[in-house]
Amino acid sequence: MKNFIIYGFILIFLTACGTKNISKNNHLQDERIVLLELGDQNLSSLPKIDENIAFSGDELLKKRFRAYELKRDDKEMKDPFWAFSTYKYSVNKPRYGVNFRPLNKEWYDKHKINANVSKFLSVSKIAVTTANTSHRNFPTSEPMFYNPNTPGEGYPFDYLQNSTLSIGFVLFVSHFSKDGAWAFVRDDDVWGWVKADDIKILSQKEAQDYKNSKFLTITNDNMPVYDESGDFLFYARVGALLPYFYSDYDYFKGKIYTRSGLKVYKISKKHAFAYPLKFNQNNIEKVAKTLMSQPYGWGGMSELRDCSLMIKDFMSGFGIWLPRNSFSQAQQGRKIMLEGLNNDEKLSIIKQKAIAYRTLIHMPGHIMLYVGVRNNDVMVLHQSWGLKTKSNGRAMIGQTAITPIDIGKDKDYIDEQSLLISKAKSITILDTKRINDKILRLKHAYGVEVVGNYVLFDSGKQELFDDGKIKSLECENGADIEDMLGEYAALKPLSHAPSDVGRCRNYTLLGEIYGKNEADVMANLVDVVWLRDFVATKVKFNSKNGASKALQNVSDELNEMAKSDASILEFLTPLSGTFKWRNIAKTTRLSTHSYAIAIDINVAKSHYWQWHEKRENLIPEKIVHVFEKHGFIWGGRWEHFDTMHFEYRPELAFIK
Repeated sequence: MKNFIIYGFILIFLTACGTKNISKNNHLQDERIVLLELGDQNLSSLPKIDENIAFSGDELLKKRFRAYELKRDDKEMKDPFWAFSTYKYSVNKPRYGVNFRPLNKEWYDKHKINANVSKFLSVSKIAVTTANTSHRNFPTSEPMFYNPNTPGEGYPFDYLQNSTLSIGFVLFVSHFSKDGAWAFVRDDDVWGWVKADDIKILSQKEAQDYKNSKFLTITNDNMPVYDESGDFLFYARVGALLPYFYSDYDYFKGKIYTRSGLKVYKISKKHAFAYPLKFNQNNIEKVAKTLMSQPYGWGGMSELRDCSLMIKDFMSGFGIWLPRNSFSQAQQGRKIMLEGLNNDEKLSIIKQKAIAYRTLIHMPGHIMLYVGVRNNDVMVLHQSWGLKTKSNGRAMIGQTAITPIDIGKDKDYIDEQSLLISKAKSITILDTKRINDKILRLKHAYGVEVVGNYVLFDSGKQELFDDGKIKSLECENGADIEDMLGEYAALKPLSHAPSDVGRCRNYTLLGEIYGKNEADVMANLVDVVWLRDFVATKVKFNSKNGASKALQNVSDELNEMAKSDASILEFLTPLSGTFKWRNIAKTTRLSTHSYAIAIDINVAKSHYWQWHEKRENLIPEKIVHVFEKHGFIWGGRWEHFDTMHFEYRPELAFIK
C-alpha cells in the first residue's frame, strides 16, 4: 500500500468492504475522506468463548486439493474466461489504467490474444505456488479501474485483481499465455492468471507426495521464514498450509518449492501449529491479533486482504473452508435472513442467534465476522474500506478492525441507510454439522461423545480422536479414530473409482463398542436368520450397536428380492462366514470378523487381491446397495479388493 496516501484523495467505495476514521471536526462539508474513530481494538475486552473444537479440516483439504480431481465435464470447467466478457471494451462505459486515462480497444485485444484461449486444458497439470502471488483476471499486472471520478471507484479497486495466493497453494494449470509469462489456473474456488515464474508444475509422484504431506498452519501473519542456514526464503501468511516432515518441542521443519527450487525451511512453534488449529479462545485471539490493523487491500492487492479474503484466511487454519467472495461465503452455513427488518430487530436477532467467531454477517459487497456483544453493542471483526457519507465521500476504516456493526450512527455526515447494520441482509452460522461431518458421523454411528480431541465411551475410557499423523491406506502402524472416517462411496455405481477407505480400524473403538476380547464378543453374539424362505441358515452376529439388526434387515430385503430374481441366490449362498476371532491374513491386525460385524458371501463368486492379480467383480450392484443401505461397506470398492466381504461400518455408510 505504498501509494495508499498518494491516491487517498480519490478513494471511494460502495458500502462494500470498508469503513473510515473521523476528522477533527464533526462536519464533512466538502471533504471526500474522513477517518472514523475505531475505539477499543483490544480483543481481551470482548466476551470469551468456551468452545474448544477440533475441526477435522478434511473439508478444506478436499477443496485445496480439488485440482487433483478436475474433469472436462465438471461445472468448474464452464465459462472459465468469464472476465473477458465481463470486462470488455466499451465506448459508453470506459475503464481506466494506472494513469487514469481510458483503456483503448487495442489494450483489451492485446490481453485477450495473450490469453491463448484455444490452448485451454492443453497442459492440465498440478502445480503449487512457489511464492505469495497475485491471482489475476487478465494475464497482466496492469490495473483496470472504473472511472476514478465516480464515487466508489478508482484506486485501489483494480477489477483485474482477484486474490493473493500463499506459497504452497495447490493449483490446476490449464495452459500458458502466448508470451509464456502467465499460467491460467484454477485455485480452490475460481479460475485466473498467476505469473508462470511463481508456480512449479509437479510430476505425478511429486503431486501425490505433496497431497500426502502433513501440514502446518500459520498464526503470525507475514512471518519471515528461513532455511537452516538462516537465509530468508519467504513470508508465511495466515491461511497458508505448509508441508512439513519433522517437528520437535520448538520447531517445524519442512520442504517447500520456492522460486529457486525445493528448500528445507525451519519455523518456530511460537508462530505455527500442526493443521488444523484448535478452535478455542487462545488460538482465535492469536490469529485475529496478527491481522488487526492490516491496511485494506482490494482483491488481496499488495499481498493485503479485503473483507472476504481476511475471513477466508482467518478460518482456514482452523480447517474451515470458505469460498473467495462475500456473497458465496454467506451461502455456506445455516442462513437467517434479516431483510425487511428494522435495525433494532436485526440487532435483536443477531444477539439471540449468532455464535461468536462462527457467524458471518452479510450485506451486498461486504462480509463481517460476529465476535460478540460489548457494552450492548454487536461487535464485528472485518477488513473494511468505508461508509458512504452524505457528500458521496467515505468515512474510513481502511484496515482490519473490531467495530460496532452500527459504527457511524452518531455522525451527522452519515445517513442511517449507509450504516452497516442498515445494509445487513443475512447472518450465516457456520455449523459444526457442515464443517465437521466426521464427528457428526461418529456420534451418529456409535453414540459416543467427543470433547475437544477425545472420544468418550460409556465405560469412562477416552481415546484420542486425531493424533495428527499421516497414515498409509492400510494404517498398519495403528489407526486413530479419525482415520476410520473417510469418504466411502455408499450407494454409488460400482464403477466408482476404488479407494481403501474402511481398511483403517481403531481397535479401541471396536473393543469398546463390540467387545474387548474373544469372550466379550462371544457373549454379545445372537442368531441372524439368513434368507429365511430359501436357506434359513442361522449365523452369529454381534448384537451391539445395531449390527445384528442391520444384518437381519439386509437378509430380509435380499430374501424378498430373491423371490422375483432367484439369480442373486448363487452369490449369497453358501456363506463363507461371519464370526471368527482371527487376524487379517499376513498381518498382526484383528479382522472385523473377530468382532462379529463382518460377513463373507459365496467365495466361489468372489475376487480377492491376494488371490487374483486382476481386479474383477461378479457381485450384482443391487446386492451391494442393499448392504450399504443398512450400514455396511463392501470390500469390492477397495483398492485391495475383496468382493465377498461386507463389514458393518455405519460411520461410513451413513446416509444423510
